This record gives sequence, C-alpha cells and structure tokens, in this order.
Amino acid sequence: DESEGYRALIDRLEQMLVAVTGYDAVSLQPNAGSQGEFAGLLAIRAYHHSRGDTGRRVCLIPASAHGTNAASAVMAGLQVVVVACDEQGNVDLADMRAKAAAVGDTLAAAMVTYPSTHGVFEEAIGDICALVHEFGGQVYVDGANLNALVGLAQPGKFGADVSHLNLHKTFCIPHGGGGPGVGPVAVREHLRPFLPSHPLAEGAPVGPVAAAPYGSAGILPISWAYIALMGGAGLTEATAVAILNANYVATRLRDAF
Repeated sequence: DESEGYRALIDRLEQMLVAVTGYDAVSLQPNAGSQGEFAGLLAIRAYHHSRGDTGRRVCLIPASAHGTNAASAVMAGLQVVVVACDEQGNVDLADMRAKAAAVGDTLAAAMVTYPSTHGVFEEAIGDICALVHEFGGQVYVDGANLNALVGLAQPGKFGADVSHLNLHKTFCIPHGGGGPGVGPVAVREHLRPFLPSHPLAEGAPVGPVAAAPYGSAGILPISWAYIALMGGAGLTEATAVAILNANYVATRLRDAF
C-alpha cells in the first residue's frame, strides 16, 4: 500500500511517453539509452523467434547512426551491415535496398537515428521503414535526438517499430557524472509481449535488462513533473527552440566546420 502513489506516477509517466512517441507501450526498466537500445533489439529478436524466424540475425545500420547502435546490435547477437550515406548525410536508399536484398530473409532489423547524428531529418524516413518491412525486418529508431521531435512528429506513427528515449536528454533528469539514467524503450503493439520482464518472472520471452522492474525509479518524478508542468504546448515550443538553436549554431560555425 505504500507504493500505490509511486506506481500511479509510473503508470502516468508511461502514458505520457506513449502519447509523445506514438507507440503503444513503454518500459521504464532500462537504466540508460544504450540499455534501452539493447532491450529494443532483444524485443525484435524475440519477436522474430516467436514467429519461427530464427535465421534473422542481420542489422542494417547507416553510417549516420548514433555511435552506440552497432555495439548494442552486437550485444544482442546480431551481425552489423553498414549502409552508406550521401554527401548531405541522408541514408542512401539505393544502398540500403541493395544491402537488404543481399541479406534476404536473414534481415532482422535496421537501426536509424532520427534526426541523425549528422543533424539531418531523413526526408525519406517513411520510405526507409517501408523498405525494411518489405524485406521482413523491424525498424529501430534511435531516440537520442528526440528533443527535435517532441510535439512535432511521432516515431510510432511514421513506420518505426521500436525506439528508446533518453529521459536525461529530453525530459530533464540529471545526466552524466556516473549518476542514474533512464532509457525507456517504447514499442508498437506487436512487440509489447517482448518488453523487458520483471527479474523474478518465469517463462517471459525476454528477461530483465536491469535488476529492478522500473529501473532508476527514484528519478522518474523529475520527468513526470517536467512533462506535467510544460504541457503539450510547452513541450512543442521547447522542440522548436531546440531546432532553432541547432540551426543558429550550425550557421555560425558554417565557415569553420
């Protein structure tokens, strides 16, 4: 009975993150963004295995992806194939199709950072998702740069199957210094059964990725309060300001970099 309030806060925060991302379910268990990536890839792998597709083990990752993507894929038992980008930093769709065709029915997933580490909003993100699905894979959208999406676009709506978020980047909890982080993993409905389970749960398709069911639960009230105080309009304005600031800095540094 002493945990009822905390559980209500956790439930409400999960609902808030579902609303922001356009997915159907979220787990707050991962303690970091990289751990959220790992959990998302485990969900994809378990989903394929549940359908008898045990041979799907290749993960396509563009050169523009977040640096931890390849490491997470390898940890999840996947083989990484790098996809090229064009001179503007966009994913090379022709190369992605060629790589997907080459690996055929061993394709498990593609990991795309949106907007990318190059600071590019992939205009063909819908086509990228459709292409991966065409070859039977799942699409993982890295949420490292979600600051540029909140209130404007939802990964769960433009074709992605799973994303991780960083509460320490987008929703105000402390970051760095060895302190606790939270890297929630959000999924569409078909991946819900494959979210990280409770450490004591038996027979779950995917086990826990952290020792506690709600990860670093002690800092979740910060994100809950931030979202509640900002509201939808405030969050959208924060996104607009973040994009404006990024473009301002890019313009000022254009001659030097």
